[in-house]
This record gives sequence, structure tokens and C-alpha cells, in this order.
Amino acid sequence: MFIYSSMRLLRMQPLGDINVIDFTQSIAGPVCTQMLGEMGAEVIKVEPPSGDAFRPLMKGSLFSAYNNGKKSICVDLKTDEGQELLTDLAAKADVLIESFRPGVLDEYGLDYDSISADNPDIVYCSLSGYGQTGPNRSFPGYDPCIQAMSGLMATTGYPDQPPVRIRSSLIDCGTGTNAAFAVMAAIRERDKTGEGDHIDVSLFDVGISWMSYWIANYDTTGEVPERNGELGIGSAPNGLFEASDGYVYLITMTQTMFERLCKAVNRSDLLDRAEYQTMDDRIEHRPTLREELHEAFASYTAEELEQLLLEARVPAAAVRSIDEVVELSHLEARSMLTESYNPEVDEPVDIAALPFTFESDGERPGYSSPPPTKGEHTTEVLEQFAYSDERIETLRINGIIE
Repeated sequence: MFIYSSMRLLRMQPLGDINVIDFTQSIAGPVCTQMLGEMGAEVIKVEPPSGDAFRPLMKGSLFSAYNNGKKSICVDLKTDEGQELLTDLAAKADVLIESFRPGVLDEYGLDYDSISADNPDIVYCSLSGYGQTGPNRSFPGYDPCIQAMSGLMATTGYPDQPPVRIRSSLIDCGTGTNAAFAVMAAIRERDKTGEGDHIDVSLFDVGISWMSYWIANYDTTGEVPERNGELGIGSAPNGLFEASDGYVYLITMTQTMFERLCKAVNRSDLLDRAEYQTMDDRIEHRPTLREELHEAFASYTAEELEQLLLEARVPAAAVRSIDEVVELSHLEARSMLTESYNPEVDEPVDIAALPFTFESDGERPGYSSPPPTKGEHTTEVLEQFAYSDERIETLRINGIIE
């Protein structure tokens, strides 16, 4: 088995006295609990005997990205003894986070009302596709479905082609981040009042919140946003442009940026053209302006054009594939890759580090511990909760735990 070389913890451990029972799978919940774990919380990941269903996906890549810093226990929730065990753990927990379909945990006595009756100061967070209320509450909801229902997908792609799904699970990750923020806020409130709370966060709500300016624009103008390919909104030039060997996305949001762009690529003559004098002019004549700039960009590689424009203080970025991304010098300088472990293939793996730093740390720390193997910490956790060796062995013999 690969031996994980322990990385330096974040110096700031505000949740060092908090334990979290984690009933989540997929991405949103694990993102949330991973963030809480790296802030010092002890995260106990509860898996069914078969393990988290997302462990084998992408040969373990998905699991290894979002389950660092956790302990794994395997418990059969569908048995009376398993329910009793988990109820016992929840009664002693500071935080419980679950991502079951609304109503499912009611069947096992692990819903908020049941748990808070014995543990009134618990912070209980429910993550779901559509939330705990509303006509869609019981529907399954995954990131691409929410991209479709929230309006995000309808605005992504080209006008003469079908809508496009953004391949990264950005709504999942955003939901997990929002959940972690809400949990920490609830913990802070409990510190002041002594009272717990039930947090309801859904992928749908997050997707809608990310479409807020389009909703505001529709309310103001009555205009329904259309797919506009690679073209940006509100300014021109603003979009994807072809260089000699690839593509560059550039944005000019002000007159000054447009002037810098034209001078950088030796097309100052465009500044004298009547059709390009104002932003409204440039938006109206966007197609001809794009043709002019395509000609100017043809002599540059994508990286050359990117560097030229950035030096001229014009926002720009070459389009890169993932093999190029991991070689970026800026990524290395920011220490945005860290070594972890993929338990599904028993190998080390590079993953993205936490996307923030604290000056007090001096440098970006790695994750506190690697993703656990299935049920790796079952005995350790139960001993911690005062279960005797005899009872643990009986639970294991009866198939309640692994």
C-alpha cells in the first residue's frame, strides 16, 4: 500500500474541537466535509458495506479529489443495529451532514427532528438536488440536470447548435462550498446562543443564485439570454479569438483597454475608424471588428498573443488543455498541486490544493490526511465512542460493520 507522506496542516484550525458525521457521497457533500476537515474538524465518513458508490468512478480520481482529511466507517444503515449505532454517533456529534433524498433518513430515525430531540445543539446540514421543500424535492438532481433546469445550459454553446453542459461539476463544488460556509456560520451562531440549526442547501438553489444577473437583466429588459458561442457580454471585443496555433480569450471592458489592444498588435489605425469609436459602436460592428483582429492575431501563437496582451494590461488567456495546465509556472509558484493518494488504485496522485492561503501559514499546506480506504477507521472511531472490543467484534460478525 502506498504510504502517504503527511503534509503540514493549516495553522488555523478553528474547528479543532468539532466532530462531523458525514452521510454524503458524490461531489457536493464531500467538498463540504473536506473543507471542514481541513479547518480542523474530525470528519467521520459513513459508508454502506459496499462503500461510497462514487469510489470507483474515473478510476478513483473523483473520490481522491474530495475525500481527504476524513475517517471512514462502514455501517449497514438498513439494519436495526446499524441504525442504533449511527443514532448513537449522531447524538454525540457537533455536526451532521447528509445528502440523501429528502425523507429517506426519516425512515431510519436519523432525520433532523429525531436527532435534535436528543442532541438539540446539533448543526444538521441537508444537501440535495432540489431542497427539502417544493414540488421537486423528491426528484434526483445531479449537476448537469441543474445546469439544464437553472437556465445555465440554455446560455452556454452556439446559437445554431444544442445547449452545452459545462463539463466541470461547478454547481456541485459551489454547493459544497456554500454548505461549508453555512455550517461554519451556524457553528459560530451556536457559540453565541447555544442553539443548533437545520441547514437546507441544494444544487438548484446554488444554480439559480449563479444566474442572478441574467434574472435581473430579464426582469429589467424582458430579454431572454441566448447562446452566444464564445462571445462575451457587455463589451467588444470580448470573446475567443484564433491565433496561429490555438485560441485566446480576451476582454476589453473600457476604452483604455481597447486602445492598449490596438497598439499592442500594431493596429492603431482601428482607433481612427468611425465604427469603432465607442463601446456601443464596437458592439454594433462586432463581426467586422473580429475579422480585423483575426487578421492581426494570425501571426502570433496563442501563448505569444497572451503574453503580448497581458504585458499591455489587456485581460487575456490562451486556451489550454489539462496537460498544459499542470505545467503552468504560475500554478507551480502558487503551489496549487499537492500529493494525495488514490485508494482505488493504491497509488499516489496529484490533486488541486485548497484554493486559499493564510499569511500565518507562510506557504500553502497540503491536506491533513489522504482519502481513506473503505471502512479503514471503523474500529478506531467506535473505540473513540466508547464501544468495547467485544461489542465491536459482535457487530462485525453480524455484518453490521466492516
